[in-house]
Amino acid sequence: MSRTKLALFTIQIAVLALISISFVPSSTAATAPLAKKYLWQVEFNGKAGQAPDSKYFKYNTGGGGWGNSEEQYYVNSRKTSATDGHGKMVFTATKISYESASSDKYFPYKFKSARLYTKGKISFKYGRMEARIKLPPGLGTWPAFWMLGTDSGVNTWPDCGEIDIMEARGSLPSTTFGTIHGPGYFGGGGISNGTTLSVDLSAGYHVYAVNWKPNSIEWYIDDQLYHSVTKDQVAPNDWVFNHNFFLILNLAMGGLFTGEIDPSIEQTKMYIDYIRYSKFDGWGKVSYK
Repeated sequence: MSRTKLALFTIQIAVLALISISFVPSSTAATAPLAKKYLWQVEFNGKAGQAPDSKYFKYNTGGGGWGNSEEQYYVNSRKTSATDGHGKMVFTATKISYESASSDKYFPYKFKSARLYTKGKISFKYGRMEARIKLPPGLGTWPAFWMLGTDSGVNTWPDCGEIDIMEARGSLPSTTFGTIHGPGYFGGGGISNGTTLSVDLSAGYHVYAVNWKPNSIEWYIDDQLYHSVTKDQVAPNDWVFNHNFFLILNLAMGGLFTGEIDPSIEQTKMYIDYIRYSKFDGWGKVSYK
């Protein structure tokens, strides 16, 4: 989720989303065969310990979660995001051990973690964006796979638009949420829905995706549709999703959306098998820089 204004509203979003949470059967979500043509894809097949590809990804660094009261500090480090040598990118959140808290630059944050984004590298307009992810276990985890409008630097949130492809909270380990935020429908007023599987999402891999085209967005988990929004549904508010967006992945800890962190957690991990982008219903375009 994004920006300072969100802190005033995100605490309500779970209540709104839970009203419409649906249930779908669990799935092992085996790795999908490659399509004949992807417009863009990252398979993370490098050797163990490789950093995210700088051709596509940059690090966000800092603490507090941009107003969300999160308890992690995002760092630029292979200890928080690196390939495992088995085709996965691993995000690792590790508890900070303070010897002298008053002099430690990370104080008072409880974890070090990672947040990657593609702004200024690559962006997307419409199409199908998907990732196969194994979510982190533990109360207080807050993983997310999402997008912001590329005009966010001049057209501030929520007017730039935000598409949350996957967002999860450790207190609801079997549930994923899909949400949009825009002018007049942001924070707790974001248009959201959740779906619940019969297993914890940290127990295996699942494919999280959106099918996006002019004036409509659909959300899927393992090819099961669970949420959709159209331009007409946000009226009379503006629909701010008919332009380029960049991609973000992060592993947050604590904060207004997910709540208290289990004090026994020393480390937790999120595994990303792939990210793939393709056309949907004839729509989809990649832009570089």
